[in-house]
Amino acid sequence: MGIFDFLKKEKEKEIISEKLTFSEIEDWIERKRKENEIEERELVISIKDRIKNLDNELKIKLSLLDEIDIESRKEDGRIKRVVSNSRIQYIGAVNNLMANLENLKETSFPDFVKKIDRALSEFNKTSFKNYERTTILIGKEMADIKEEVKSFSKDLVEIFNNNKEISELSQRIGLIKSKLNLLDSTEKNKIGIKKTIISLDEKIKQDEKENQRCLTEIEKIKQSENYKNMLEKKEKLNILKEEFREKILTLKQLIDFKALTNFFHTNEKQMNILKEYKTDFYTNFEQDNGKRILDLLKESKLNTNIISERENLIKAKKEILENYEKEIEKDETHNLNYKIEKITIEIENLKIEKVKERKRKEKLNINKEELASSLKQELGKINIEIK
Repeated sequence: MGIFDFLKKEKEKEIISEKLTFSEIEDWIERKRKENEIEERELVISIKDRIKNLDNELKIKLSLLDEIDIESRKEDGRIKRVVSNSRIQYIGAVNNLMANLENLKETSFPDFVKKIDRALSEFNKTSFKNYERTTILIGKEMADIKEEVKSFSKDLVEIFNNNKEISELSQRIGLIKSKLNLLDSTEKNKIGIKKTIISLDEKIKQDEKENQRCLTEIEKIKQSENYKNMLEKKEKLNILKEEFREKILTLKQLIDFKALTNFFHTNEKQMNILKEYKTDFYTNFEQDNGKRILDLLKESKLNTNIISERENLIKAKKEILENYEKEIEKDETHNLNYKIEKITIEIENLKIEKVKERKRKEKLNINKEELASSLKQELGKINIEIK
């Protein structure tokens, strides 16, 4: 009978399904985890007792191995030296194995068994050659030690196999807790998204309210006499601008571009100026008050009296235009319209953000359903049903 046979729990358990609500799962899992930890601790303590038993047995057997007089054997001296050295190293490997086993820190049952298995594997790997060499002259004592370690290893496998449900339950509890945490995190994210959407709705309402206030203010301004006077002045200003434009364009008709082209045809810079004015006379004239084209007329002596008179007339018209512009009051609706435009863009951005948050919420709902379904499956494996 294996030394771990006393640990076999011959429990004739009737499989009973428990029904829990989602809110009860966490407390149930925590209770089950504590119960499982107690069982794991008992197994680890029992394994430690078995390690002490192994240590006592090996000490006796190592003492017998150490007492064997190799020198009295008739074999060749070289062989005796090899066996003697190998025995010393083998005894050291066994002592090192026991030191490693006794110094193992208590962990979960599956991890504790894995640590022991690693220690045994390392011992078998490092002691194999010395074992083989020592058995050249020493058979029984070496076989006894090997059998003792083998028996311990066999018992370890036996207890692990007989208590797989404990380690499996530990893993399932960990997985279930992980899924519960994900569900909790998902629900918190949903609550966060709901608050964000409420906040976005509030901001949209505030912006729309501010837009309406600005529109009301604009309508109020438009009803004032000052605003009406400002519009009348702007209308008159537009008439003056059109008259100014016409004066400039009539000046263009007085200029002989063909004669200017013939005069400056060898000068690239002047030709470019002529080309620009010919293409868009009004825009270029406004940009430099006609300076470039008038300079070319003077340089080529094509500046006639009529052109000069028209030039003076344009200057006078421009002065009148500029003075009249200064008299026009600032449009009080301008800043309000700019503000409305800015707020409207902000409202659109907030609505886009709201759509994004709703999509996030939809995705979380899908994830939550999948997690809940997966959790139910895991709970089903330990006979738990969700109400």
